[in-house]
Amino acid sequence: MGEGVVTARAVIVTASTAVLASGRIRFRPNLPGAYASAFEKLKLGSYDHVALAFNGNPLGLDANEVVFERVYTTKTAALLANVHGTRLSLLTLAGRSVVELANKGETAMTDFALDWISGVFGSRAKKAVSRVHATSWNKDPWTLGAFSSAPPGAQEGRKTLSEPLNDVVWFAGEAVHQTFWGTVGGAWQNGERTADAVIARLDHKPPRSAGG
Repeated sequence: MGEGVVTARAVIVTASTAVLASGRIRFRPNLPGAYASAFEKLKLGSYDHVALAFNGNPLGLDANEVVFERVYTTKTAALLANVHGTRLSLLTLAGRSVVELANKGETAMTDFALDWISGVFGSRAKKAVSRVHATSWNKDPWTLGAFSSAPPGAQEGRKTLSEPLNDVVWFAGEAVHQTFWGTVGGAWQNGERTADAVIARLDHKPPRSAGG
């Protein structure tokens, strides 16, 4: 795709807050400090999955059954077994432990998942795994994380991002949703709501003149 200049009366920015906080997208002039502060406070947390396909049902679990383990360290996980009745199970890893594993590469994540399965269900379950794949959202250059997580006192940042800048720059996505943040549904709903708001504003604005 070639470079060029696109002129518009309004723009909806749906990049993740982590990407925006990183400065990979530049605004000229710079955005007001409240926006930059919101990006920084709402940067994405670490949340990944290791998908495991089994031959049969060696775990002996029902569809969508959730398994937690009793541990005494921070290196733990949770299993969603037989997703919607399929042979696919998802091991969820979150927090600092997944960051450490992701930094070592996908092999480290899949090895951890296989060892977890073996430790909880026995070596036979591990041998029944036919395919395995791990996500790594922190390393994805288009997201730089999984979903927005507001520490205490940072929830106000979502309200800040819901306010357009001079009716020209609008932000949308899961991080902007007040209640459904962290979900695909929240991102979709907020995107539609923002698009409707932009259209409503533009319908009451005459196009700018060439010199305006």
